[in-house]
Amino acid sequence: MCKLNDINVIIPTLNEEDGIGPTIDDILNYVEKDDIIVVDGNSIDNTRNEVEKRGVFVFTQSQKGKANAIKEALMHVKKDYILIIDGDYTYPAKYLIDMHKLIKNDEYDEVIGVRNRKNQNIIYRFGNWFLTKFFDILFGVHLRDVLSGMYLVKRKALEGAIFEMKGFSVESEIAAHISSVGNKIGEVDIEYRERKGRKKLGIRHGLSIAIDMVRLSWRYNPVMVFFLLGSLLMIPGIILGIYTVIDYVYLHIDHFVKAIIALILTATGFQSLMLAVLSTYLRRMEYRIKNYLKEK
Repeated sequence: MCKLNDINVIIPTLNEEDGIGPTIDDILNYVEKDDIIVVDGNSIDNTRNEVEKRGVFVFTQSQKGKANAIKEALMHVKKDYILIIDGDYTYPAKYLIDMHKLIKNDEYDEVIGVRNRKNQNIIYRFGNWFLTKFFDILFGVHLRDVLSGMYLVKRKALEGAIFEMKGFSVESEIAAHISSVGNKIGEVDIEYRERKGRKKLGIRHGLSIAIDMVRLSWRYNPVMVFFLLGSLLMIPGIILGIYTVIDYVYLHIDHFVKAIIALILTATGFQSLMLAVLSTYLRRMEYRIKNYLKEK
C-alpha cells in the first residue's frame, strides 16, 4: 500500500510504555516514520525507549499539559495535514485513509474520529455526550464527539490558534478555533479499542473541560455569553414572582413592588436569552457567508 506523504503525525505521551509501541507500529502502515513526532511529557517509565527503538523522532516538552505538547510539536511540522492521536492504542490508524480523503478534497478543515465507545463505562459515555452537546450549544455546531483523541487537521487551519487551554481541553479548543473562523469540521465513525496502560482522564477533568468551553466561548463569541449570563436573571425573577402570587392567592397579601421587580427581572432575563439565541444564529450566518465566499 502506498503511504500518505503529506501528513505529519503528532502523538502526545505521558507514561504510555504499554500503548505507544503498538500505536506507532499501527501508524507506520500508513505514514513514514520520519513523519511521526512523539512528544514526551517527562515520562518516568519506558515510553521514550519504546519510541526510540522504532527510530521515530521524540522530544521532551518544556511545559506540562497536552495542549503545550501539541503546541511545541507544531514547530516541527512540515506537511500540509496533521494527525493528532493519543498514544494509548485506542484509535485504529486504518481510519486515517477515510479522514484523509475528506480533508484532501477540501471538504473540511478538520476531520474528527467519532468513537464507538462500547468499551467505555456509562459514566464516561454520558460525560462525553454531555460535554459535546454543551460545546454544540455554545458554538452553534453539530458535532458528535468533540473530545475524540484522533483528528486530522489542516496545518493552515491552526494559524492563529492560541492554545490557551491546558490539559484535556485542547481538542475542544482546536474545534472552537476552527469553527469560529468559519472553517468546516467533518466526522468519520471509528472503532475505539480498550486502552493499554492506566487511564488518565477522570471525572474531575469533565468539570474542568466544561469551564474551559465557557472560557473559549467568551473568547470567540463574547456577545452570546454576555446575554446568556443575563438570562440568569429569570431565576430570581420567577422565584420572586411565585412568592408574590402565593401570598396574594392564599394570604391575600399584595406585594406590589416585589411583583414589579419580579416582572422586570423575568422580562430582562427572557430578553437576554432571546438575544443569546439570536447572536448564535448570527454567528452561524456569518460562518455560512464566509464558506460561501470561499467556495466562490
